[in-house]
Amino acid sequence: MTVPRYKLIDRENGGYYHVGSRCVRRAWLCGRDPLSGRDFSHRRRWIEDRLLALAELFTVKVYSYVVMSNHYHIGLHYCPQKKLEWDDEEVARRWLTLYPPMQTEHIDAQIAALAANSERIAELRERLGDLSWYMRCLNEPIARRANQEDDCTGRFWDGRFASNGLPDERALRACMAYQDLNPIRAGMANRVDAPEHTSLQRRLEEAADDPERLDQPISPLCLDTVRELVVTGGPSVLDVSLRDYRDQVEWTAGVQQVEVANERAPPTLGDPKSWLVLVASSRRRIRRPTTTPRWTVALA
Repeated sequence: MTVPRYKLIDRENGGYYHVGSRCVRRAWLCGRDPLSGRDFSHRRRWIEDRLLALAELFTVKVYSYVVMSNHYHIGLHYCPQKKLEWDDEEVARRWLTLYPPMQTEHIDAQIAALAANSERIAELRERLGDLSWYMRCLNEPIARRANQEDDCTGRFWDGRFASNGLPDERALRACMAYQDLNPIRAGMANRVDAPEHTSLQRRLEEAADDPERLDQPISPLCLDTVRELVVTGGPSVLDVSLRDYRDQVEWTAGVQQVEVANERAPPTLGDPKSWLVLVASSRRRIRRPTTTPRWTVALA
C-alpha cells in the first residue's frame, strides 16, 4: 500500500534521509544491457552530476550516493528551514539557475523582476525547500535526456522515489556505508576505493591530491562546475574523519553477519553488532523510518 509522502518526510523540521529511484521494470537503463549489448553507463555520470548540482540550489546537503546500472541511492540531510534565510533575490537567482531563461543577456534584471513578484517568490521558496521537488528536478531531466537518446517516449523511472527517515547521524553513516558497498555486493568491484560513481570513491580521489583531507571530518559533497570535480566543503560536518569512515566501510565489507563481529572492529565504529544491524536495515525497501533497536542503543 502506498504511504503518503507527508508521513515519510518531515517538511517542517527535515532530518537525515535515505532516498532513491529505480529504472522502470528494473531494466539496465544506466548500464550494459545483457540482452541488447548496448552500454548506457555514461548515464550514471549524468545522475551523479545532477544530484550534486541540485544540492547547491535546494535545502539539501548530500553526504553519500551510489549510482548503479538500474537504480541510485542518496544519503542526505534535508534542511527545509534553510529557505527562510534566503532573501527574495536569492530565491529568484536559485530558481533561474535551475530553470534558465531563454535570453540570459540581462539575467540580473530578470532576477530583480522575479524577486519583485512576492506571490511567485513565496511559491518558489516552498519548492526550493521541498525534498520532493529536489527529486523531481533530478529525475525528470534524466528521463527526458535518456528518452531523447533512445528516440523513444514513456517512463524511465519506476514510480515514485523511495524515501526512508534516518533517526541520527550514526544511522546516516550506516546508510552511507551501505551505499558505498553497493557495487561490491553486486560484484562490480572488490575494494572500497575502486567502484565508480560512489561518494567514497570521489572523497578518496580528492584526498589523493590533498592527503590532509583524510583526517578532516566528513562534510557535504558538492559539484565544482568550473573544474568539473566533486569536492567536499561546508560547515555541516559529521563526527567522523574520512580515514575513520573508510576503515569502517572496509571492516563492514569484510563482515557479512552480526554473529562474527568481534574486537577487530575499528574503535570509532561503536558497538559492531548494532552497526551491522543499522547497515543491514538499509537493505529493506526504503519506505518506513529506520529505527535503532533498544538493545543496540545501550551497547553503542
